[in-house]
Amino acid sequence: MPGYVRGPHMATVLTDDELFADISKRRAEGLDYKKPLGELVFRWRDASATVIRRVQGAFMRGAPDEIDEVFQDAAAKFMAKGLEQFRGVSERMPGKAASPKTFFLRIVKHAAIDRYRKQRDELDPGPRGGDEDEEREETRAEAKRAIALSQAASEQAQATEEYWAAFRRLQEEHPNEAAAWDLYHHQDMDDHTEVARVMGISVVNSYKRVSRAQAWLKLYVLEAREQENA
Repeated sequence: MPGYVRGPHMATVLTDDELFADISKRRAEGLDYKKPLGELVFRWRDASATVIRRVQGAFMRGAPDEIDEVFQDAAAKFMAKGLEQFRGVSERMPGKAASPKTFFLRIVKHAAIDRYRKQRDELDPGPRGGDEDEEREETRAEAKRAIALSQAASEQAQATEEYWAAFRRLQEEHPNEAAAWDLYHHQDMDDHTEVARVMGISVVNSYKRVSRAQAWLKLYVLEAREQENA
Protein backbone atom coordinates (compact mmCIF):
# COMPACT_ATOMS: atom_id res chain seq x y z
CA MET A 1 0.00 0.00 0.00
CA PRO A 2 1.51 3.41 -1.01
CA GLY A 3 2.85 5.59 1.75
CA TYR A 4 3.00 2.81 4.34
CA VAL A 5 5.80 0.88 5.98
CA ARG A 6 4.66 -2.52 7.16
CA GLY A 7 5.90 -3.72 10.54
CA PRO A 8 5.28 -6.98 12.42
CA HIS A 9 1.91 -5.85 13.76
CA MET A 10 0.67 -2.80 11.85
CA ALA A 11 1.22 -0.40 8.95
CA THR A 12 2.54 3.08 9.75
CA VAL A 13 1.71 6.03 7.52
CA LEU A 14 4.80 7.97 6.48
CA THR A 15 4.73 11.74 6.78
CA ASP A 16 5.69 13.86 3.78
CA ASP A 17 9.17 14.45 5.22
CA GLU A 18 9.67 10.76 5.94
CA LEU A 19 8.51 9.73 2.49
CA PHE A 20 10.76 12.34 0.89
CA ALA A 21 13.71 11.10 2.96
CA ASP A 22 13.00 7.56 1.73
CA ILE A 23 12.87 8.85 -1.86
CA SER A 24 16.19 10.66 -1.44
CA LYS A 25 17.76 7.53 0.02
CA ARG A 26 16.48 5.37 -2.83
CA ARG A 27 17.75 7.87 -5.37
CA ALA A 28 21.20 8.02 -3.75
CA GLU A 29 21.41 4.22 -3.77
CA GLY A 30 20.36 3.96 -7.41
CA LEU A 31 17.02 2.31 -6.58
CA ASP A 32 13.66 3.03 -8.19
CA TYR A 33 12.06 6.05 -6.52
CA LYS A 34 9.53 7.25 -9.12
CA LYS A 35 6.52 5.44 -7.64
CA PRO A 36 6.87 6.90 -4.10
CA LEU A 37 7.74 10.28 -5.62
CA GLY A 38 4.56 10.18 -7.68
CA GLU A 39 2.58 9.37 -4.55
CA LEU A 40 4.19 12.23 -2.65
CA VAL A 41 3.42 14.76 -5.39
CA PHE A 42 -0.17 13.50 -5.61
CA ARG A 43 -0.63 14.36 -1.91
CA TRP A 44 -0.01 17.99 -2.83
CA ARG A 45 -2.51 18.06 -5.70
CA ASP A 46 -5.21 20.08 -3.88
CA ALA A 47 -2.74 22.67 -2.57
CA SER A 48 -1.29 22.94 -6.08
CA ALA A 49 -4.75 23.59 -7.54
CA THR A 50 -5.21 26.48 -5.10
CA VAL A 51 -1.91 28.05 -6.19
CA ILE A 52 -2.75 27.62 -9.89
CA ARG A 53 -6.19 29.20 -9.47
CA ARG A 54 -4.58 32.23 -7.81
CA VAL A 55 -2.22 32.68 -10.75
CA GLN A 56 -5.10 32.28 -13.21
CA GLY A 57 -6.98 34.99 -11.35
CA ALA A 58 -3.99 37.32 -11.40
CA PHE A 59 -3.51 36.89 -15.16
CA MET A 60 -7.27 36.69 -15.85
CA ARG A 61 -6.60 33.60 -17.95
CA GLY A 62 -6.93 29.86 -17.77
CA ALA A 63 -9.73 27.37 -17.24
CA PRO A 64 -10.42 24.70 -14.60
CA ASP A 65 -9.43 21.92 -17.00
CA GLU A 66 -5.96 23.48 -17.38
CA ILE A 67 -5.15 23.01 -13.70
CA ASP A 68 -4.21 19.36 -14.19
CA GLU A 69 -1.94 20.26 -17.13
CA VAL A 70 -0.03 22.83 -15.07
CA PHE A 71 0.18 20.38 -12.16
CA GLN A 72 1.62 17.66 -14.42
CA ASP A 73 4.12 20.12 -15.89
CA ALA A 74 5.28 21.11 -12.41
CA ALA A 75 5.52 17.47 -11.34
CA ALA A 76 7.70 16.71 -14.36
CA LYS A 77 9.99 19.64 -13.53
CA PHE A 78 10.21 18.52 -9.91
CA MET A 79 11.18 14.99 -10.93
CA ALA A 80 13.67 16.20 -13.56
CA LYS A 81 15.48 18.94 -11.62
CA GLY A 82 13.72 19.67 -8.35
CA LEU A 83 15.22 16.79 -6.41
CA GLU A 84 18.72 18.06 -7.17
CA GLN A 85 17.86 21.68 -6.39
CA PHE A 86 16.07 21.12 -3.09
CA ARG A 87 18.36 21.91 -0.16
CA GLY A 88 15.91 21.80 2.73
CA VAL A 89 16.61 25.40 3.79
CA SER A 90 14.11 28.25 3.49
CA GLU A 91 15.13 30.97 1.02
CA ARG A 92 12.90 33.60 2.66
CA MET A 93 13.57 32.73 6.28
CA PRO A 94 17.30 31.98 6.72
CA GLY A 95 17.94 29.42 9.42
CA LYS A 96 14.50 27.85 9.02
CA ALA A 97 13.96 24.45 7.48
CA ALA A 98 12.02 24.31 4.21
CA SER A 99 9.61 21.49 3.47
CA PRO A 100 9.60 19.67 0.13
CA LYS A 101 5.93 20.58 -0.21
CA THR A 102 6.66 24.32 0.00
CA PHE A 103 9.47 23.87 -2.53
CA PHE A 104 7.14 21.98 -4.90
CA LEU A 105 4.38 24.59 -4.61
CA ARG A 106 6.88 27.23 -5.62
CA ILE A 107 7.61 25.19 -8.76
CA VAL A 108 3.86 24.97 -9.38
CA LYS A 109 3.51 28.73 -9.01
CA HIS A 110 6.30 29.49 -11.48
CA ALA A 111 5.01 26.88 -13.95
CA ALA A 112 1.61 28.58 -13.91
CA ILE A 113 3.12 32.06 -14.22
CA ASP A 114 5.26 30.99 -17.19
CA ARG A 115 2.24 29.44 -18.92
CA TYR A 116 -0.10 32.42 -18.61
CA ARG A 117 2.59 35.03 -19.18
CA LYS A 118 3.39 33.30 -22.46
CA GLN A 119 -0.28 33.28 -23.44
CA ARG A 120 -0.52 36.99 -22.69
CA ASP A 121 2.62 37.84 -24.69
CA GLU A 122 1.43 35.83 -27.69
CA LEU A 123 -1.72 37.95 -28.10
CA ASP A 124 -1.66 40.07 -31.24
CA PRO A 125 -3.97 43.09 -30.94
CA GLY A 126 -2.99 44.56 -34.32
CA PRO A 127 -5.55 45.38 -37.04
CA ARG A 128 -6.61 42.51 -39.28
CA GLY A 129 -7.10 44.56 -42.45
CA GLY A 130 -10.23 45.77 -44.18
CA ASP A 131 -11.25 49.21 -45.36
CA GLU A 132 -10.49 52.47 -43.56
CA ASP A 133 -13.76 52.56 -41.60
CA GLU A 134 -13.19 49.07 -40.25
CA GLU A 135 -9.66 49.95 -39.21
CA ARG A 136 -10.88 53.11 -37.51
CA GLU A 137 -13.59 51.20 -35.65
CA GLU A 138 -11.11 48.54 -34.59
CA THR A 139 -8.73 51.26 -33.39
CA ARG A 140 -11.51 52.73 -31.28
CA ALA A 141 -12.24 49.30 -29.81
CA GLU A 142 -8.55 48.81 -29.03
CA ALA A 143 -8.45 52.23 -27.39
CA LYS A 144 -11.45 51.37 -25.23
CA ARG A 145 -9.84 48.10 -24.18
CA ALA A 146 -6.58 49.89 -23.42
CA ILE A 147 -8.40 52.46 -21.27
CA ALA A 148 -10.32 49.71 -19.46
CA LEU A 149 -7.12 47.79 -18.84
CA SER A 150 -5.39 50.95 -17.61
CA GLN A 151 -8.23 51.69 -15.20
CA ALA A 152 -8.23 48.11 -13.95
CA ALA A 153 -4.46 48.25 -13.48
CA SER A 154 -4.76 51.53 -11.58
CA GLU A 155 -7.45 50.11 -9.29
CA GLN A 156 -5.38 46.97 -8.76
CA ALA A 157 -2.30 49.05 -7.94
CA GLN A 158 -4.28 51.09 -5.41
CA ALA A 159 -5.68 47.93 -3.80
CA THR A 160 -2.19 46.44 -3.68
CA GLU A 161 -0.79 49.58 -2.06
CA GLU A 162 -3.60 49.55 0.51
CA TYR A 163 -2.95 45.90 1.27
CA TRP A 164 0.79 46.24 1.82
CA ALA A 165 0.32 49.34 3.96
CA ALA A 166 -2.13 47.35 6.09
CA PHE A 167 0.27 44.41 6.24
CA ARG A 168 3.15 46.63 7.40
CA ARG A 169 0.90 47.95 10.16
CA LEU A 170 -0.02 44.38 11.07
CA GLN A 171 3.68 43.52 11.36
CA GLU A 172 4.21 46.43 13.75
CA GLU A 173 1.14 45.93 15.94
CA HIS A 174 0.58 42.15 15.75
CA PRO A 175 3.85 40.47 14.67
CA ASN A 176 2.75 36.91 15.52
CA GLU A 177 -0.37 37.18 13.38
CA ALA A 178 1.65 38.85 10.61
CA ALA A 179 4.21 36.03 10.59
CA ALA A 180 1.51 33.36 10.32
CA TRP A 181 -0.27 35.31 7.56
CA ASP A 182 3.00 35.73 5.65
CA LEU A 183 3.71 31.99 5.71
CA TYR A 184 0.17 30.99 4.78
CA HIS A 185 -0.51 33.55 2.03
CA HIS A 186 2.82 34.92 0.82
CA GLN A 187 4.90 31.75 0.82
CA ASP A 188 2.27 29.45 -0.74
CA MET A 189 2.10 27.03 2.16
CA ASP A 190 -1.72 26.86 2.19
CA ASP A 191 -1.39 24.35 4.99
CA HIS A 192 -1.83 25.17 8.68
CA THR A 193 0.15 22.07 9.61
CA GLU A 194 3.19 23.47 7.79
CA VAL A 195 2.69 26.94 9.30
CA ALA A 196 2.45 25.43 12.77
CA ARG A 197 5.61 23.39 12.21
CA VAL A 198 7.67 26.35 10.98
CA MET A 199 6.46 28.65 13.77
CA GLY A 200 6.60 26.03 16.51
CA ILE A 201 2.93 26.43 17.46
CA SER A 202 -0.15 24.21 17.40
CA VAL A 203 -2.34 23.86 14.30
CA VAL A 204 -5.21 25.44 16.24
CA ASN A 205 -3.09 28.48 17.01
CA SER A 206 -2.14 28.72 13.34
CA TYR A 207 -5.83 28.89 12.38
CA LYS A 208 -6.45 31.52 15.04
CA ARG A 209 -3.49 33.71 14.06
CA VAL A 210 -4.35 33.66 10.36
CA SER A 211 -8.00 34.41 11.13
CA ARG A 212 -7.09 37.31 13.42
CA ALA A 213 -4.65 38.63 10.83
CA GLN A 214 -7.39 38.68 8.21
CA ALA A 215 -9.71 40.60 10.51
CA TRP A 216 -7.01 43.16 11.38
CA LEU A 217 -6.08 43.66 7.72
CA LYS A 218 -9.71 44.35 6.75
CA LEU A 219 -10.00 46.85 9.60
CA TYR A 220 -6.79 48.64 8.63
CA VAL A 221 -7.87 48.98 5.00
CA LEU A 222 -11.27 50.38 6.03
CA GLU A 223 -9.67 52.85 8.43
CA ALA A 224 -7.22 54.01 5.75
CA ARG A 225 -10.06 54.59 3.27
CA GLU A 226 -12.11 56.51 5.84
CA GLN A 227 -9.12 58.77 6.59
CA GLU A 228 -8.55 59.35 2.88
CA ASN A 229 -12.21 60.26 2.30
CA ALA A 230 -12.20 62.57 5.31
